Amino acid sequence: MRLINFGLSMSLASALLSATVAMAGPAQAAVTCSLHVAPTGSDVTGTGTLAAPLRTLEGARNKIRAGGLNQNLTADLNVCLRGGRYTRTQSFTLTDQDSGSNGFKVAYVAYPGETPIIDGGKQVTGWTQVTGTDYWQASVPQASGFAPYFRQLYVNGVRARLAASKPVVGTAFFDDPNTPSPATLDGLVFPTSALKAYTNVKDLRLFHVAQGFKAEYFPVVSVTVEGANTKVQLQQPYFHLRASRGGSSFSYNHEFIIQNARQELDNAGEFYLDQAADKVYYYPRAGESMATADVRVPVVDTLAYVQGASPTQKAHDIRFDGVTFEHNNWTLPGTTFIGGSQAEALLYADPANLWSPYYNNEVPGAIRIINADRFEFLNNTVRHSGDGGLHLRTGTSNSTVNGNVFHDTTAAGIIVGRWADTDVTAAERTKNITVTNNIVSDTGADYLQATGISLMNTYNVAVKHNLVFNTSYAGIHQRKNDEFGVNEGVDGIGKTEISYNRVHNTTAKKSWNLHDSGSIYSFGAWPGTTIHHNYSSGVTSTRAFMSDNQSYQTRWDYNVGNGGPFSAYMPGRSPLSVYASHNYTTTSQNTSYQYFIFDVDGPPHVVTNGAWPTEAQTIMAGAGLEPAYAGLRNKVPGTQLANYTTYTATGGFASAPNKLWDDQVETGEVASATNEAWVEFDFQHDYDQLTFRLQNDFGGTALANQWKVQRWSASLSQWVDIMPYQAITTWKQISYSPDPALATTKIRLWVKNTNSGGLAAAQEFSVSGRMKQRVSGPGV
Repeated sequence: MRLINFGLSMSLASALLSATVAMAGPAQAAVTCSLHVAPTGSDVTGTGTLAAPLRTLEGARNKIRAGGLNQNLTADLNVCLRGGRYTRTQSFTLTDQDSGSNGFKVAYVAYPGETPIIDGGKQVTGWTQVTGTDYWQASVPQASGFAPYFRQLYVNGVRARLAASKPVVGTAFFDDPNTPSPATLDGLVFPTSALKAYTNVKDLRLFHVAQGFKAEYFPVVSVTVEGANTKVQLQQPYFHLRASRGGSSFSYNHEFIIQNARQELDNAGEFYLDQAADKVYYYPRAGESMATADVRVPVVDTLAYVQGASPTQKAHDIRFDGVTFEHNNWTLPGTTFIGGSQAEALLYADPANLWSPYYNNEVPGAIRIINADRFEFLNNTVRHSGDGGLHLRTGTSNSTVNGNVFHDTTAAGIIVGRWADTDVTAAERTKNITVTNNIVSDTGADYLQATGISLMNTYNVAVKHNLVFNTSYAGIHQRKNDEFGVNEGVDGIGKTEISYNRVHNTTAKKSWNLHDSGSIYSFGAWPGTTIHHNYSSGVTSTRAFMSDNQSYQTRWDYNVGNGGPFSAYMPGRSPLSVYASHNYTTTSQNTSYQYFIFDVDGPPHVVTNGAWPTEAQTIMAGAGLEPAYAGLRNKVPGTQLANYTTYTATGGFASAPNKLWDDQVETGEVASATNEAWVEFDFQHDYDQLTFRLQNDFGGTALANQWKVQRWSASLSQWVDIMPYQAITTWKQISYSPDPALATTKIRLWVKNTNSGGLAAAQEFSVSGRMKQRVSGPGV
């Protein structure tokens, strides 16, 4: 390998090139470290060598700027980041002056065999138990660098959930005559008996889901008790806008949930933020010790910005490679209503007319790329985000997203384009983007509209060979602002290729009525789009593949839907131009076929009893990560493997006992008619490092006082105990972790009531684990 000369003195060049290493990973080649950065380095005395590293990303960036090191490159300039945590108090920014040259990149890369973590959070320490309760408290003062608002808290790397009430049903809207016109709807009326005596009202959020694809989170303005009725006033103009345009999707007699209330802090894994007192409260899960737990909350909104000066003066030839990004914040929900639409689009008030509904924004990402060309995001991990993962925004072009893991993001792991970018110039269009061999999983824990990969108003984007699973809403989603318009060419919208993707367990929040979607979903006119060789399974929505309103000049070929039909809906679009051939499904939906043109072999072939034809098996086997990227699966922990789509059978319980896996709120017991019952789950892939958690019901007609878990042994063709029956002596959450090396695909939870005449019941059951690598085959 030849060394690089940046026109520096020979001694300095030699020092900067002190390490030439081969980076691990399927897409990484040998790398020459031009500068070194380490958490233990110094921006004052460090020179950037391996022996004397710099301390911060800014230190390396500024050294490159000061020395003009990125000018006239003859090879990539690699800033090697040593392993460890780089705690951020502000965004790391790169501009057009930080670009590469001569086609070579300025790259921020992981030092070989090490994991640098760009951390936008802050550790919470000093926990003390609140007397007379099961929860603990700690101070999070803004004067010490904590954010004034956050919606996430992570304990030992696991996201907690906001303390929440049971669903409550409203009885009426109300109008407060003292609020300014034209608002006529100021809030909701609830039975006083259904609510608790909430304090710190400004901390509260009112959460609502309806119509299968809309969810919203309202800041609470006031709570007024008037005898048997309680009025909950909500933020304007958003409540009036949402309620007045809601129709069947928003009514006072829907279910609503109070979030972030100390009075609702009554289940393991919940937390409450007291903003006025700068305190956070947490109810530990089974097995967690607050004396030793690593607890972190987000602080910095955007972890990294790459932003050129303008669409015609772009930042270019910049790469992130092998870096972990985590714990970014999203402070907007602290002051403003969010939601009202579907996916990552947000309902905002039009600044020119506050009382008109206007969709003009979207959930952002932890890493934001604006006015950039030839940007690369390779082999990174983005996790535990307060909003989305990577967001390629206006003016981003000719860029690649490959070999990354996006896990536990609040919104989509990958967002390409912006909601408002309908009629932009060719230089401003987000275009020519390749998204390949990425894992996106577990999105939408506290933003239920979240998709996996979301495209908005883009041109010529290829989404290929990705593994997308456990998304709250759609798996792969494209939606444009102007659904009727047909904007073609590079100034326009369309020419998307979605191919060879493996999509599993999308719309995972179906138990919340969030289901009107598809594993792969296209909305509006995207001319030139091809969607082919994709495999969807474990569908919880009504559809595996959906071509929705005003779809235009697109093709759906060689796709397999194992559960959920193919569907199209585009009334008013004439002539029809959505074509389909060589598709397979287990569920026919003939009523929607009128909008397809089946130009080769007719409607999708309906397969029963798993008798997949050879062509379908080939599609299934070829979908998902390419073989060189299979190891990425080991980076993704399973946070709730026991869910709607992994449930397969039951004995003694009612059919599909979905209350068992709905851990968002206390939903009551799952009871049986006998003293012993079981429920079975099939994860469709081997998982190890397993932990089982069970919450026993402390009220109701039945009770389990013993539990056990079994696994299916293929070699023995029988069920084998992972843990034998163990006594349940508390209504609090209990847990069991077997040998971390034990791996299984199928499990059964058993519960028993040994009391005379007793009936078995349970409240919540969860399974976490790590997906093991599979050498071949179509499984997740």
